[in-house]
Amino acid sequence: MIIALLSAKPIEEEKMKGIISKKLDLINNVQIALDKNGNLVLYSVDFPKSLLSILYILSVSDYVYFFVGSEINALDAELALCIENSGIEEGLVIKDDYSDITSFDRFFEKYKLGKFKKADLISISLEKAKQKDRDFKYVSIDKHFIVKGIGSVIIGFVLGQEIKKGEKLLLMPSLKQCSVKSIQIMDVDNDSADTGSHVGLALNNVSEQDLSNNYALSSINKVNDTLEVELSLSPFYKEDPFSKQLSCSFLGEPLSLSLLREGSSVKAHFNKKIPEIKGTYLLADPSLSIGRNRVVGRIKLL
Repeated sequence: MIIALLSAKPIEEEKMKGIISKKLDLINNVQIALDKNGNLVLYSVDFPKSLLSILYILSVSDYVYFFVGSEINALDAELALCIENSGIEEGLVIKDDYSDITSFDRFFEKYKLGKFKKADLISISLEKAKQKDRDFKYVSIDKHFIVKGIGSVIIGFVLGQEIKKGEKLLLMPSLKQCSVKSIQIMDVDNDSADTGSHVGLALNNVSEQDLSNNYALSSINKVNDTLEVELSLSPFYKEDPFSKQLSCSFLGEPLSLSLLREGSSVKAHFNKKIPEIKGTYLLADPSLSIGRNRVVGRIKLL
């Protein structure tokens, strides 16, 4: 399982030790770590300067840890709106002796965040949460490189069904076929990788240019850059979304998009072709500055 760790302010190192047991990797301003229960945890190192790392984290996660600080402010509200418009339904609110939990309850009682279970920082325990049920295979490409004697290697998350050694998959969006030569999890060779794993895959029939021009591996054989969507706008977003270049993250891939009206329907035109995977995708307006609500709402692919 992959968990998004969100906080309006950076969590002090001493408090972070109550949540995190080990840091693993830093990718695109997102720290990958393990929590005390052995779950993968992702948190942003550049929020609130940018909202893009939050989009990424929520697009690959199944669950949320939300740390409540000593005061509740507009950044807490922005993160609450991110959760509200994501596809994540479960989470844990983490508090300590200094957390302003009274204000937190008052402000967020009507939102997903306000309905999450609560736990003290010193006693975090998590029952196994429900992972997203997907009937396809999908591995994000977050890092890629060439290893002498091995060949093309990618680092990413298994976001669909289990991946097996020797399996044939398609690169996204080129649809070029390749096969999984070997699998590593935490630097240990494996024959397979379950949903939610952070993996290193060595690939056959893949060039350095392929690694640069593709963002995922999948079993899906159809991609498109313009798709019909159901648009849900946040009541706190006051701009015209049809006149803006917006941002979202598609299973870990940062995308820009424009919204188009066609009669009574709405279409999203993305800067890259994507597989037609039904789901909810959080939208943000990167043109707005810190302190203004950057959460546009969400789109659902039809």
